[in-house]
Amino acid sequence: MHLNNKTCYICNAMKERTHNSAPCRRNRFMAAIYLILASALLMQWACDSGHGNQSYQSLPETAVTAPLDSLFSTIFDNEGPGAIVMVMRDDSLVYRHAFGYADMESGIRISDSTLFNMSSASKIFSAVALLKLAEQDKIDLDDPLSKFFPEFPARFFDHITIRNILAHSTGLPDLRPRNNEEWDKYLTEHKSVFGFGDDYRLYGSDKEHMQVFVNLDSVDFEPGKHYQNNDPGYILVAPLIERVTGENFDNWMAENIFKPAGMNDAFYRNAGERTPAMAHAYRLYDPECPSGSFRSKDGRWEEYDYGEAEFFLTKADRGVYSSARDFMKWNTALYNGKLISDSSLIAIRTPHTPTDIEYVSFGLGGAVRCDPRYPVKAYHMNCNGGFSIVEGTWPEARISYLVFSNCNDWNRRAVTNTIDSIFKAKNWL
Repeated sequence: MHLNNKTCYICNAMKERTHNSAPCRRNRFMAAIYLILASALLMQWACDSGHGNQSYQSLPETAVTAPLDSLFSTIFDNEGPGAIVMVMRDDSLVYRHAFGYADMESGIRISDSTLFNMSSASKIFSAVALLKLAEQDKIDLDDPLSKFFPEFPARFFDHITIRNILAHSTGLPDLRPRNNEEWDKYLTEHKSVFGFGDDYRLYGSDKEHMQVFVNLDSVDFEPGKHYQNNDPGYILVAPLIERVTGENFDNWMAENIFKPAGMNDAFYRNAGERTPAMAHAYRLYDPECPSGSFRSKDGRWEEYDYGEAEFFLTKADRGVYSSARDFMKWNTALYNGKLISDSSLIAIRTPHTPTDIEYVSFGLGGAVRCDPRYPVKAYHMNCNGGFSIVEGTWPEARISYLVFSNCNDWNRRAVTNTIDSIFKAKNWL
């Protein structure tokens, strides 16, 4: 009876859907998840019954990698766009598997050196940068934004702090125009070097996007009181760092954040930049949506990348491109104390702003889950165009994983919950 209760609890949790799940693959995907979870729980129940409190840590790593293979081979098609999945335990790589094509037109396959847009997971680099500057006494996290941006006249900037940016609680509205109607309204209130909204979205820099704050006369809520998923306050991180350090943002981040972590591939994309290692992003073809610049020969996939998707080049909030290999170097360096102090690491995974998801709050630069059944977890679960990113770390258990994908037709929350349950069933957590 105890086993049935646990199985039903997890299966009910798996019923949650995200807005970008593809109906044509959903049933097959979710059925695979239920089967994997049930098998893992049955194995745990059987071993617990036969061996008392014997720990699963003596199990071979294949006991975890096999269900991961089953899960991801069901989600990602090797003949379409796909993903790279990696797991580290005690600073050792225990799982690495690539699925599908990085570039369907040229036939280049995904590997651990393929570059993906990090979407909102880019914020962790911004958070560590600001924490590092705070440790150097160049800023204080409770400094008001008016200290760095005197051109913003509204008095509420005296009460919005750097900490509010990191914790997604500034209350600043996101007024970046996303369609022609919003663009026409934007031009009645702001000057722009661009004549068209499409150009603004493709080529607009952080400085261009900052203009909205000059004329802003209200906020959505009192700073620090609530969580907002798409906090435009992160737009201000790059210019803030430039004003504090006197250096170009890209260069400062490369020398002070990426290089100390051993990241050789990571960079902030600028308009027009492209390297052969960069993946293209895709979505399932939808005849009701504007067609992308590329459509696969079988008609299933179309490009949904920079140029087709809403893809603002605001660097500090979602502008990083990185390989999976480099991101695992980042996690190792970060949680081994090579970038910031232990107290700053604790601040990153300390809940600051509650969300509407059970057990989940926002820390500094990422989400934090404090589910009593698991160790505390710091994670990201984001998308940008067709790029979909899931990554998480349990610092106390010394386990990290990532799923970097160039398609958006899979349920990120369901996959995250399944990964957690696989590790839990094997007593890794």
